Amino acid sequence: MAAASTETEFFALLEATGVNVRPKTGPSGDTLGYSVALPGDLNKHGEPVWFSGSTLAGDLSLPKIRHRLTTTSPEPVPARPVDPWHQATAATERIPDHLTHSSDHTAQGQLVALGEALDLLPLTAPAEAKRELERAAALFERATRSRITADLDSTRVLRRSIQTILLTPATTREGSGLAMLLDAVLIAVAFARHWHHTHQHAQQEAAAEQTLTHLQAAYAHVAAPVLDGLARCTPGAQTKQRYARHLQQAIPEHADRILKDPAWDALATVLAGAETAGHNPATLLDQALGQRPLDDARNPARTLTWRIHRLGQRHTPSPRAQAAMARSTTRRPGTPVHPATGAPAAVQPPSHARRR
Repeated sequence: MAAASTETEFFALLEATGVNVRPKTGPSGDTLGYSVALPGDLNKHGEPVWFSGSTLAGDLSLPKIRHRLTTTSPEPVPARPVDPWHQATAATERIPDHLTHSSDHTAQGQLVALGEALDLLPLTAPAEAKRELERAAALFERATRSRITADLDSTRVLRRSIQTILLTPATTREGSGLAMLLDAVLIAVAFARHWHHTHQHAQQEAAAEQTLTHLQAAYAHVAAPVLDGLARCTPGAQTKQRYARHLQQAIPEHADRILKDPAWDALATVLAGAETAGHNPATLLDQALGQRPLDDARNPARTLTWRIHRLGQRHTPSPRAQAAMARSTTRRPGTPVHPATGAPAAVQPPSHARRR
């Protein structure tokens, strides 16, 4: 279901996994429902044991599947190609805000979409991380279920971008995209655990807690080689000192910790790459910090590396746009701002959701 964008594709994907599918049609020839059976699962008469979708799960009835698919219709084609890893990461980074400020129905929809993303990520992962991601997805499935009706309208970008990633040839996927996305997923799952805690959903809270353990293991497998490769290309001492001054001015409360972190060399590398591409490093740092405070990050250096990596690969702004962004991000040192408005960021993460 997570991988499908049309009803026909849903049935084709089921059959591709080896599941037998039997549509139920009405007198008009329209499909009214469907049943599925596993090959070799036979009754005493040697006949397949069929289950309707709604028998397996309430949200797998055909009407609910059709409703779900309407929320994954294609987005308007952007003027420039959009990296689906970047798009999925940006959508995932918005999940904590939805869980903190949106309605319960919207929050529940975000949890469903996050669960679908976790279902599909093992298909994009290297072997050493795949098993951990499969366990994380299986555990988090419980955390996606509650009696609250899910509003999926705000989940379209995340779901479509993950589907696009699956269509990308495996040989062209780079580890930095998955590492960057997993960094955002870890925070989202931590906030999901907190959301369930506040709603007294004990089983779902426990499932999210267990999910974090496997996600952290998968992240370690994926991120370590990428960060090591970036660190080997770190710029010279003079350039790093200049970036360090930017950090100390922009985020003094975290600067010392970042500069002592082994990931600092990787962060300096992506800053240098962005500067070579025409970005202003100080402005880029302000933009990255404005996306979300780093207070909930277990490793601010790594989190900032992925944000700068994503921002630095965007189209380089014109000199006029750079000047406007610099003015919009003028602020007291250490005060996070909204990346678009320049206003102080309102969302602060729950203290016990700081898992990374």
